Amino acid sequence: MKVEGQATMVGVIGTGHVGLVTCVSLAEIGHRVIGYDQDPEKISQLRSGSAPFHEPGLRELLARGLASQRLSFTDDVADCVRGAKVVFICVGTPPRAGGEANLVAVERAVRDIARHADGPCVIVEKSTVPTGTAARVKATMQRENPERAAELVVVSNPEFLREGQAIQDAMRPERILIGAESAAGFETMRRLYGPLIANGSQVFEFDVSTAELAKYACNAFLALKISFINALARICEQAQADVVAIAEVMGSDPRIGRAFLDAGIGYGGSCFPKDLQAFDRVARRLGYEFPLLREVARINDEAVEAIARKINDALWNFEGKRIALLGLAFKPGTDDIRFSPALVLASKLVSEGAHVVGYDPIAEHNAKAEMPQLEVASSALDALAGASCAVVCTDWDEIKQLDLSEVRKVMAEAVVVDGRNIFDPDVMQAAGITYYPTGRPPRRVSP
Repeated sequence: MKVEGQATMVGVIGTGHVGLVTCVSLAEIGHRVIGYDQDPEKISQLRSGSAPFHEPGLRELLARGLASQRLSFTDDVADCVRGAKVVFICVGTPPRAGGEANLVAVERAVRDIARHADGPCVIVEKSTVPTGTAARVKATMQRENPERAAELVVVSNPEFLREGQAIQDAMRPERILIGAESAAGFETMRRLYGPLIANGSQVFEFDVSTAELAKYACNAFLALKISFINALARICEQAQADVVAIAEVMGSDPRIGRAFLDAGIGYGGSCFPKDLQAFDRVARRLGYEFPLLREVARINDEAVEAIARKINDALWNFEGKRIALLGLAFKPGTDDIRFSPALVLASKLVSEGAHVVGYDPIAEHNAKAEMPQLEVASSALDALAGASCAVVCTDWDEIKQLDLSEVRKVMAEAVVVDGRNIFDPDVMQAAGITYYPTGRPPRRVSP
């Protein structure tokens, strides 16, 4: 699966999760790619073949790209832009205090491209940006380099990468979304993604504003499904019903689908929380109130509170109790702890006097850096030793496969609050563990 004919010279500004995956995947299909980051230490790390974050398959593609010399890295933005026919903007767009996307890094990238572009070039918005950003990009280019502005084409090409499966999503994308205002923009992107399109990836081609808005719409709807099932879980717990069974019934309807209907401790990560806020602010700026988005976020916050109430129900008080959190990353397959529900819960428990110890097979160092007061254990059983309660926060396979007899043996009180519904309630009860699932009736075992 390689490009036919001459490879495209590609620059990628930003080597975070999206940027680095973009670098290695485009190099893998045969393009010449140079990634830029302003951090010299990070560039040195990448040049040595070491990835700065965990993503299955990333290290292998990074090594192959470097060995083939199709992939290189620089901390000089001019090296990234000069000679490139396509430049991707893959910088962070974190939320401002009011929820709007912070586009300072995007503007800086656009200025750099305008100043250093030395020929016709397609500038690709890969970062998630609000509708109207492309117009600002063009205006900035016109202001910074009026002589070349006409040669610089702006395209929107939102990413749909799932952390933990990003390499798979980049190499075999279900969909490729291209927003452009010119035939040249569409043609360049079709040529760039030619091997992926030939391999069966579906291509959507629209205007730029539609493409920019589509990414927000996708993430908001997925967050909506998660919050819906979590709200339903609260009702099921009061009605002594089973939310997992109900999700199966709902998911059998092809109009609904089963994906993202797993009740639990809520969503986190770098996308859903910030994109939901940013989408709400975009809607307001365009004159439409979208209170549903704010309710989705409120229900997500409520999911952590519901877990805390179950711990309190089991233990009576938090003060002086050792509570083990199993999983600290916001989802399995990644070391990303941004907006992780586990750390939100840990902060709440610590503030109320609990002794919190966490375990994660990959994200422990990031969690400790984010929350120094958190004790981090070297194994799940070490975290459980002497604990009055364990909380499943991330559904790692390692945690699913714990020996329940050992769990019961090492805990001071055999109580498990399951924020991911990874255990069978009957099996937990038979093992002598008091079990609080999510959206299902608790199974209490007498001491």
